[in-house]
Amino acid sequence: MSSERIPHDEHIALLHNGENGSQDFDEEYLHHPAASKRQRPAWYRPEGRSSTLTWVLALIVIVAATDGIALLYMSRIMNTVYADLSTDELDFANPYHGLDTLYGSGKIKSSKIDPIQNIPRDVAQVFPDRPKELAPVGEHDLFNKVFGTLSPHEKHLSVSPNVHTIAQVRALDYGMEECSLVIQLPGSGDRIEGNEPFRFNQLSVFDVYRLDAPKPLDVRKLSYSTKPPVKERVASLTLKGGEENLVTTFPCPWGTLHTFEVVCGEDSDCLVDIWSSQNTTYGIYMYQHQTI
Repeated sequence: MSSERIPHDEHIALLHNGENGSQDFDEEYLHHPAASKRQRPAWYRPEGRSSTLTWVLALIVIVAATDGIALLYMSRIMNTVYADLSTDELDFANPYHGLDTLYGSGKIKSSKIDPIQNIPRDVAQVFPDRPKELAPVGEHDLFNKVFGTLSPHEKHLSVSPNVHTIAQVRALDYGMEECSLVIQLPGSGDRIEGNEPFRFNQLSVFDVYRLDAPKPLDVRKLSYSTKPPVKERVASLTLKGGEENLVTTFPCPWGTLHTFEVVCGEDSDCLVDIWSSQNTTYGIYMYQHQTI
């Protein structure tokens, strides 16, 4: 049986033609429209993902920087334009210019002036058994639809073993610079305004201390732990209802502040609880007496 043999050179030619044909086919396939549609998107390829991540991070940085600048700007506005400036550090203006020279000359004779009643600018309670509890503020405030929140002209004197009362008074009038501190309680026949009861233990003994407070009190921050330090004890006394009980007398140059604390005397189970009103002045206050 005879067979034809393909020359060796022809085998080589066919192999070369096959390789060349395969390469040509691959190139044509890659450029074919169908093949382009099957390619991965740019963002999915490694180099595309790196570029997209860079832009996202840059955008985040820009937004964060913008927010930070805006917050700093708003903080500056709140600390300058809308700052809650206190007047406590300002000097108390002198409305009596020239009066020292006028009365010191001896050419002017002063008129007779009766003692002036001076109501404390602040009266508040602190609690030794709850040293961080803030003093009550606006206990009798009420809301009116027409006028809004109303604060009645009332002061509260409340003293017991676990309650102290702090009162601060400013002496204002020129030439009325001798002061007397008093505590007044209603008598048995006196009418008590309002709904608050009057409570009083007649056997009570009270101690009154002067506090070292040259600046106005901030009642909103006042507590037993933040109250001014004690300077001296000025009186220890029992109180009588229906009359003014003198606590102490002291010089009070105009414009000066005087702060007192009323507490139970040692070993005394004391109790007093009374509110003043628009028409009655119960509790603690002082008189200014003429000195020129």
